[in-house]
Amino acid sequence: MTELSLEKTPEEHYAYPDPLGFSGRIGRMRLLAWSLILGLIASVVALLVLLAIKVSPTLAITFGATLTIVFVVVNLRINAQRLHDLNWSAWMLLLHLVPVANLVLTLALLLMPGTPGPNKYGLPPPPNSTAVKVLAWINIVLMVLGLFILIIGLALGLQDSLINAANSNSL
Repeated sequence: MTELSLEKTPEEHYAYPDPLGFSGRIGRMRLLAWSLILGLIASVVALLVLLAIKVSPTLAITFGATLTIVFVVVNLRINAQRLHDLNWSAWMLLLHLVPVANLVLTLALLLMPGTPGPNKYGLPPPPNSTAVKVLAWINIVLMVLGLFILIIGLALGLQDSLINAANSNSL
């Protein structure tokens, strides 16, 4: 375990996060910011794959499958680093395969504060920049807005009309 020293500069008291590595730690805000960026990249790639299906279905499926694997690996790395910030092993990610435990783990990753100071996974992450804070809040607003739209849709019974339209192939 690394200890803080008064002889070090403030920059040496933090471990800078690596979005492409399994080691290190990230906080809640950085998890939300990186998840938003990853989600935006995945949306653009999905749109490109849908457009590429018209040109070559085989190429589009191969491209889409490859990038899906990359997306899953990067997402696992980000979540592993968040678990390290909680001083938990990355093996806890296996709980995402268990039906109710995945919801509990996701809420824990989003709501629990990280371990203050160094832990067995390294130095704490640096303070969040303004960009990280803005991206995290955009992600939170989008999640709340999506939940609000879902609740309104269920309350108004819009899901039945959409399902019926999809079954009859007409809107």
